[in-house]
Amino acid sequence: MGKYYLKDDAYIMEDFDKLPAFSSFLPGLAGVKGVPIWVYYTNRGQGINSFGIHNKNNAIMEFNPANTAYENTSIKGFRTFVKWEDQFFEPFFTFDPNAKRTFNIRKNSIWLEEVNTKYGLKFTVKYYVLPNDSVGALIRKVKVENIGKDEKQLEMLDGLPKIIPYGIANNSYKEMSNLLKSWTDIKNIENNAPFYTMRASTEDSEEFSDAEGGGYFYMAINEGKVLPVIYDAELIFNYDTSLVHPVAFYNQTLSELMKNKPCFYNKVPCGFTPLSFTLNPGESYVFHSLTGFAATTEQLNEKRKEFCGKNFFCEKEKQAEEIVNDLTRDIKTHTAVPVFDQYMEQNYLDNFLRGGYPIVFHPDGNKSVIHLFSRKHGDPERDYNFFSIAGEYYSQGNGNFRDVNQNRRNDVFFQKDIGDFNIKTFFGLIQADGYNPLEVRPSTFTVKPENKDKVKELFQQNIKQPCDQLMKLTNEAFTPGQIANYIATHGITVLCGEDQFLEQLLTYCDQNIEAGFGEGYWSDHWDYNMDLIDSYLCIFPDKEKEILFDDQSYRFYDSPARVLPRSEKYVITKKNEVRQYGALVHDEEKMNRQGFRKNGTNWLKTVKGDYVVTTLMGKLISLSLNKFSSLDAFGMGVEMEAGKPGWNDAMNGLPGLFGSGMAETFELKRMISFICNKVGNVKTLLLPTEISVFLTEVYNALQRSEQENWSDFAYWDTVSTLREKYRDTVRFTTSGNYQEHDTTDILKIYQAFYRKLEAGIQKACDLGNGIVPTYFTFRASKFEPVIDEEGNPVISHYGLPKAKVKAFEVQPLPPFLEGPVKMLASLSDPSKARELYSNVRNSDLFDQKLKMYKTSVSIEHIAMENGRIRAFTPGWLERESIFLHMEYKYLLSMLKAGLYDEFYEDIKTAMVVFRDPAEYGRSILENSSFIASSVNPNESIHGRGYVARLSGSTTEAISIWIEMFMGEKVFAYVDGELQLHFEPKLAGWMFDERGEVSFTFLKNCKVTYSNPSHKNTYGPDGAKVSRIFLPEMQEEITAAYIKGERAEQIRNGSVKEIIIELE
Repeated sequence: MGKYYLKDDAYIMEDFDKLPAFSSFLPGLAGVKGVPIWVYYTNRGQGINSFGIHNKNNAIMEFNPANTAYENTSIKGFRTFVKWEDQFFEPFFTFDPNAKRTFNIRKNSIWLEEVNTKYGLKFTVKYYVLPNDSVGALIRKVKVENIGKDEKQLEMLDGLPKIIPYGIANNSYKEMSNLLKSWTDIKNIENNAPFYTMRASTEDSEEFSDAEGGGYFYMAINEGKVLPVIYDAELIFNYDTSLVHPVAFYNQTLSELMKNKPCFYNKVPCGFTPLSFTLNPGESYVFHSLTGFAATTEQLNEKRKEFCGKNFFCEKEKQAEEIVNDLTRDIKTHTAVPVFDQYMEQNYLDNFLRGGYPIVFHPDGNKSVIHLFSRKHGDPERDYNFFSIAGEYYSQGNGNFRDVNQNRRNDVFFQKDIGDFNIKTFFGLIQADGYNPLEVRPSTFTVKPENKDKVKELFQQNIKQPCDQLMKLTNEAFTPGQIANYIATHGITVLCGEDQFLEQLLTYCDQNIEAGFGEGYWSDHWDYNMDLIDSYLCIFPDKEKEILFDDQSYRFYDSPARVLPRSEKYVITKKNEVRQYGALVHDEEKMNRQGFRKNGTNWLKTVKGDYVVTTLMGKLISLSLNKFSSLDAFGMGVEMEAGKPGWNDAMNGLPGLFGSGMAETFELKRMISFICNKVGNVKTLLLPTEISVFLTEVYNALQRSEQENWSDFAYWDTVSTLREKYRDTVRFTTSGNYQEHDTTDILKIYQAFYRKLEAGIQKACDLGNGIVPTYFTFRASKFEPVIDEEGNPVISHYGLPKAKVKAFEVQPLPPFLEGPVKMLASLSDPSKARELYSNVRNSDLFDQKLKMYKTSVSIEHIAMENGRIRAFTPGWLERESIFLHMEYKYLLSMLKAGLYDEFYEDIKTAMVVFRDPAEYGRSILENSSFIASSVNPNESIHGRGYVARLSGSTTEAISIWIEMFMGEKVFAYVDGELQLHFEPKLAGWMFDERGEVSFTFLKNCKVTYSNPSHKNTYGPDGAKVSRIFLPEMQEEITAAYIKGERAEQIRNGSVKEIIIELE
């Protein structure tokens, strides 16, 4: 078997073709002013299994699910055919005992190597995305070396057997490629840079249109010269339609083959480079190919000149590495464990590939923020997701609310200028009913009406060429990438410079947060909002009042979908059982109202047409009130009453079973506790009248339930009715009226809410016997059908008879890890935390073989109706596997709960970076979504990782890093003075031989801990801060923290280095 190891900044796999197949990807980083190409690879063939631009419907090489990609890559991926004398050879193709093959993975490139002693040849292939350019391309660098003793006169073909012409969607190609090949057109052949496109649109419509938007290209270059291209695969493979054997190349010399007339009509084209060269022993031959996308043939031909430049590829290869290293430098770390340091950089990279890397324009004025390089987590192992990353400058991608929210949790620790942007984004997207849209789309910008003339003047002063079309882009919502791309592709000169021009343009604009309903309302998406506030206050505690109470501009997203009342979604099945089906409908009446944008972003308005706005505290009250009113009929979990489950998507049957989740209850407790602690910092609070009425009514119901000793069901029924009534009042508009509240009254209300939650949590814990349940389902033990005046059952929109429930019975599900994760994070008593930890460790949640934490114990005995999770194989996907996101959440909760010794013992087996890479089956620098646990019936895959990289585990890893290196609280604001506290929680073995650890603080300050004794930095006997030294100021601080002006200078980025001695 092969070997896995880290060498410098590369992760290396020897004999990779004999190792278990895995799937991963290049990050698609082409720079701020570059056009990204998405690229997926596997350890089969020559690596690349698919690539394209924008999304999977713009695949240059066909997109395949992972299992199919493993089968196809050797045939349909890049190929190299070599012959000399009577020898024929294809490197990287099939098993060859004479071949030594190596796979090298770097952050922004991969390279493969084959050393073949039988043929005396060494092949090296490197891939990276073309950076900092106006066209997008995958660059392939091929090097052939003669390692034999004799001269070799080689003939070679290198390239792709199939290139899908631009304009054919991936699914259409899979289902109708035989038909669609009839549209194929190839232009620019005469320039040896074929431009693959379609003659016309393939839409079956009475309105016929030309194919527009650009085309794919293939070209190869050696020593500044463009090489010929073969675009007709039949010239190479002849009758072998399997594409296995290049029959024509076998039987002809290259010069003979090139005399044959190519014909691309009614064929799927290819892109191969014919090569003929002689190598003496020790000599090598290098060429580069580019396969990508260009807007026009004119643009492509202009770029040809640059591609042929003397040092073009050398510079681009260097830039590709610099781009990613410049970004991951934000989290650069040095410990005694180099693999851990590299692992954190990889986590940081993969985290912003899903959440986006924040770029701040004009931080001191009309600030705007865009998150670059992000995309929804779609790849060959996530073939169900439709990923998208804009193929333009300043590239932004799509994402799901929960994913993007959690992956931006720690932005402010690295890009402090982002300020409260993420808070405003994700709290703004919370609706008046407490739910949120699924899709978070790229931000757009709209010129403010009062700034139209200023924009016109900006264009006139800085662009002397005709620019009507460019300026026309600003008449509607636009992205920065659209402006920058137009300037680049049309060769427009901007006198003040493109960057300054764009930044000035954006100061004249409003930034539009764009979102879309998507496909449902999950019960947990709001969970992550409090993390954003906590992170912000770690850096800006002095702005607490400003952010919570002073900013009255928080809006409410207005969705085209609404949650139905119980009277419309409680139904009777054919088995005479009550279920909750059809909870969500698209609100046709709302969508047909004037001014509602069906496919756009809408915000709740008053009857007068103004936006409904409040403060952040107002949003917290609105959100927490909605969730508090959604506690289940036993007062324990938050109901899944909108048709979707929580974090564990595979529990999709729970909403139908009246499911509720305790994880959300712990998050609600956290939010309500925060409100109780902060709301009294002002005397009064203004709330929209509808929210005020709802708040008062729910509190009154709670008071009456306690005074009159209501049953849990009676309280639930009353409050649920109030919630349904409230939703009707905010369905279309609000009155626009506000009510002022004394915050002492709000505090009294929320203290009552807190007591109610505590009682429900205790009840849940009692049912859990030491491990709090994560999920409950409920059986309607008493119900009656709803009948009309004639005694006939009333049928719901779902098609089943309606029911009115009179009583429920609770049914806890077997233990899942998520409940203990949330509970552990909420415990301030270390003894209680240690007791819970012990209970989890001694349960089947802990995989004794792998020493990792599973998503749940066995669920073999629960009904299939609970969700698709029950149909999965044990130890696979969400069922009883090690889902890294949840396991890392648990590790983070251990840190927060003060279980430091237990944490450092557990991470030796629970974090992938410390695991056996041969068992993990891929780079231990990269997380995967899940690891097959020891309950999987296939023992050979126990411990192997599946579904690459883009998961919530990356943000949990970064949060763990922050806790380890900085501590729970970073900045504090005490008696009007800013303080900076460094309270690391590091094990002694993390310090190097000099007793040092260093990390990057707030992006540009190097902090070094000096701990010569190698003590742990936690616990009563741990090393503590004894002295702080600021080398630039030659200043020594003997206190345990930094305060006042110096703390502010550090936060502002003026201090580049801090040395902290620990004793």
